[in-house]
Amino acid sequence: MTDKKRRICPVEKARILDNIIRRWLQNPRKILGPYIEEGMTVLDIGCGPGFFSIDMAKMVGKAGRVIAS
Repeated sequence: MTDKKRRICPVEKARILDNIIRRWLQNPRKILGPYIEEGMTVLDIGCGPGFFSIDMAKMVGKAGRVIAS
């Protein structure tokens, strides 16, 4: 079996995870807004292509930090 067949979500298909329908159903700012403040350091484990990470970075601002893996 080749490596390509073993992948759960190939990187070539990662872009489909960031779309307007998902953003409407799973709005990162609405979900995480009550927990994240400017200047915080937050950890995003299993971030994939960064759907939540990008909005988290905007929420913590320049003084904060997002660690995504």
